[in-house]
Amino acid sequence: MKYRILTILLLSCIFTTEYNAQDIHLSQFYASDHLLNPSKMGDFDGDFRIVGNYRNQWRQINPPVNKGITTSIISFDKAFRLRSDEINLGLLIAHDEFGGINFSTNKILLSGAYAFELGGHNLRAGVQTGLVFRNSDLSAQTFPAQWDYPTGSFNTANPNQESALTPSLNYFDFNIGVQWSKQIGKLQPKIGLALNHLNRPRDSYFANDYFSESKERLRVRNVVHGELEYYHSSKLTIQPKFLLMSTAKANDFIIGSNFRCKTGNKVIPAIFGGVFYRDGIATNRDAVYPVIGVNYLKNFDLGFSYDVNISTLSQNVDRKGTFEVSIIYIAPKINSKRLTVPCERY
Repeated sequence: MKYRILTILLLSCIFTTEYNAQDIHLSQFYASDHLLNPSKMGDFDGDFRIVGNYRNQWRQINPPVNKGITTSIISFDKAFRLRSDEINLGLLIAHDEFGGINFSTNKILLSGAYAFELGGHNLRAGVQTGLVFRNSDLSAQTFPAQWDYPTGSFNTANPNQESALTPSLNYFDFNIGVQWSKQIGKLQPKIGLALNHLNRPRDSYFANDYFSESKERLRVRNVVHGELEYYHSSKLTIQPKFLLMSTAKANDFIIGSNFRCKTGNKVIPAIFGGVFYRDGIATNRDAVYPVIGVNYLKNFDLGFSYDVNISTLSQNVDRKGTFEVSIIYIAPKINSKRLTVPCERY
């Protein structure tokens, strides 16, 4: 019974008009710049970057399948140096699925960013655009017309009488973002702002709303994020971070810090770890999650996190929450060598 309650609550978050179809989000938000802010394309020290993210949450709500919500992301971005400025390009492919009703979201997004320095300040601006494909299995859902009074339960063999519903929804998305950063002694702060769904794409599964101007639209999602690199010593770097997202009356706030320590080992040259807390402004607390990770051969960062649920639903799931893993590969810079052509003098 408790799993049905959890499923209903989760579905209300996904389909309610006020929340406007929950966007893909990560606990390790700093490990997917494509989702965070398009201006962060090329915001790394290297030639190009490949990032993979995997997230599995709420497996307890759909036994015995235990799929819950799974998110898989792969992204690529490359920095093109133009004298002291940069022109950066990126591509993201994401798949998000709720196994309870086979509800899936697929995204293909292209990003571009321009970065330059002005008076010692590093400024970045970016745009992101692409297609979003959403699909839902109507046969895995129940509707009021399928309620069977003699048995007191839903019978999916009965017609749902929802001829106006369509199982798929596709739309064009447009996002923008900016970021400021500056090196101040041992400190390097970064603050960014992104606006998602700026084109307000239509968001309705009713087929007769396709050409309607009153069709429900996604609200603009505001993202404010910040981080600080504090080089405490030659071996230890402290990395506090925060994220604030809001859309309509819903919001999400994350704050915490990682600690990165050099080991002197050639295979594992650095390890990192920290603790983060997710909450909402004027809402119930959500989760606390530790993060641990290693740097492998200087170019790979592998991060692991597990959300410990502390919300009002925690007693129904034994405080179990979300497992997440990220892997980041940054290719070293390619320094062009000057070619010398001998020439005889006459």
